Amino acid sequence: MKIISEQKRSLVYFNEEEDTFIKIFKPKFLNRLKYLFRFRKYPGDNFFYISKELKKLEIKTVEILSYSHYKVITKNIHGTPLNIYLENNRDNNEIIQKYIYLVTKLLKNNIYSGDLSFDNFFVKNDEIIVIDLEDYRKVKFFKRDRKEAIRRLYGKINEDIIEKIENNLKNSL
Repeated sequence: MKIISEQKRSLVYFNEEEDTFIKIFKPKFLNRLKYLFRFRKYPGDNFFYISKELKKLEIKTVEILSYSHYKVITKNIHGTPLNIYLENNRDNNEIIQKYIYLVTKLLKNNIYSGDLSFDNFFVKNDEIIVIDLEDYRKVKFFKRDRKEAIRRLYGKINEDIIEKIENNLKNSL
């Protein structure tokens, strides 16, 4: 097994023999208390929960092989990160349209993530696959999260794409 990503709050290993990724979460102490007292779902449990919610919406995501409170094991999807795919296929407007549709669908269904930028999605067989689900939330009451999700896209993706997402959201209300 080799480490492919080591960040402050998570560690990702790639198991070549099993062709799987193992993500271990290392949350702050305050978040651990929130999980313990059920104010928030544990990251591994949330990853699984959001995966089920996305499947209900027919949104593709990674295949989860197992999970626990602080760990998720997923099958390798053998795709290309969306940001790299777009660099190599600048003229592929169809993938951009799929991304716009996908983000709009997430927000219309009150599924929120603080980072909906291109590097949190993969492309395989011209389909977009959502990854890194531990920080997604299904929000029941707070509509401001839509605006916050859009605001966080600025500086990460083209403003024309953000405008199309906002227009789709306005037209759906």
